[in-house]
Amino acid sequence: MKKPVLAIITESLRYDNQAALRFFNKIQPVHFYEKAPYGDLKDEDLKNAVQYTGLKDLEQKIIALNPDIIQGAEPYGSRKQLRLCYVAWRISRKLKIPLIFPILENRPVEARFGKTIGLVMKRILKIYSRQASQIFYLNEGAKRNLLEVQADPQKLIKLLYGIWGIDTNIFKPLEAVKKQPIILVMGRLDEAKGLPYVVEAWKEIEKDYPEVSIHFSGKGELDYLIDRCRMSKGFYKNSDMPELINSALFAITASVTLKRWEEQVGMTNLQALACGVPVITTQSGAIPEYVNDKVGILVPEKDAKSLALAMRKLLDDSVLRESLGQNARKYIVENFDAEKTVEKTEIILLKLLKLT
Repeated sequence: MKKPVLAIITESLRYDNQAALRFFNKIQPVHFYEKAPYGDLKDEDLKNAVQYTGLKDLEQKIIALNPDIIQGAEPYGSRKQLRLCYVAWRISRKLKIPLIFPILENRPVEARFGKTIGLVMKRILKIYSRQASQIFYLNEGAKRNLLEVQADPQKLIKLLYGIWGIDTNIFKPLEAVKKQPIILVMGRLDEAKGLPYVVEAWKEIEKDYPEVSIHFSGKGELDYLIDRCRMSKGFYKNSDMPELINSALFAITASVTLKRWEEQVGMTNLQALACGVPVITTQSGAIPEYVNDKVGILVPEKDAKSLALAMRKLLDDSVLRESLGQNARKYIVENFDAEKTVEKTEIILLKLLKLT
């Protein structure tokens, strides 16, 4: 029996939203993308991906494929994504196939876009949601935005759709990697990831831990703050992260809420937890929906003193670190394993197609 085809539209392709598609067994996903800027994909990773050069080209290629389901973009993401939503909406109506889409944006619409544009965006989301057969929301703020435009609650499912979760065959404890006296800070080196507060917290406690250093694994406009002894930085591809995470005592993601952005999932937290490494993270955005005190320590955002206390607690207590780490691995495998997310997705989509 021929597998139903799912056409997925995206603007930018990267390893974590493409590699998990190999877990699909009963549905054939085809990923349409404009660019793949991160350099983390090999030719074999792109065998079920099709690059497009513009909206007209995209529409022509999808119609030629004649898929059974089309997944559109998120209207609140960007102007480009809004145009991709329109293409998906048009194709759904033209081919008379189900439209689905994910939504991550959890900022209140007026805060993100302003009052006037916010009203326009709400109207667009309302029309888009009405056409959709299924909508996947990734956090409670996104659900609030959907319900605000009277999206049908029966269409809404909370699932890590599109992000998929963690490949626990890659992000896992590595016995061959020796622990180092390193604190790993994960994420972009910018205001959104709370970099100034991490640096301030470290300055407060570093003199008491002369053997410990702190390493920042991202890049960004605030990297100039990291230019001191026992503070280092580097940019790593996704494939390099499991070994780096495993070498650390614990990881930190100190996200903060901005006017137009807040943390939507906090994937760096989940990557660390999958490796059996505890995290210190903030009660920011959707992070508390994905991290609890059985696997890490949550502190208020924009609070260097609380970050310092949490760092000191994990540095002083190796038993606590080990306990949190053991809980963390099990927690991710049971709740946010990418292969399991894909299995759940297939069940939902086959039911939508009335094939189960």
